[in-house]
Amino acid sequence: MATNARRLGISAVLIAGLFFSSINLAIADDDRSKPKPFSKKMDFKNSFEKFKYEKNVYEEAMKAREEAREKINKTFKATIKRATAQAKFALANATTAEQKMIIMNALKNARIEAVALRDLALAALGTLPSPPMEAKKDEKRRTLAP
Repeated sequence: MATNARRLGISAVLIAGLFFSSINLAIADDDRSKPKPFSKKMDFKNSFEKFKYEKNVYEEAMKAREEAREKINKTFKATIKRATAQAKFALANATTAEQKMIIMNALKNARIEAVALRDLALAALGTLPSPPMEAKKDEKRRTLAP
């Protein structure tokens, strides 16, 4: 009779073990439908990759804008230098005060025109590109309950 009781006890433990193991598998299946805790981490990584790409695009746009601005300024400086050199040459050959005044007014008008052309060219570049905003991780903030 002791062997029957032992067999009955062992079979009861095996049946209970199988029953509980099947319950854990069913619970594990339900867990797959829930979002994984690392999905926020992956979202952050994806947003960081997007930020790096946008940063590269921004830097390239700023570099191209800076090159265009430098070209405009170089042209402006060359125009001013040429007008000044022509005015100096003309002043050296001018004999009357009236001729000198006409030359200086022409130089002043050339400078005004050069500034206006430079301003138009700079305005044609448009507004500065906006820098990308870096995604930040959500900080867990502790609040004090009242």
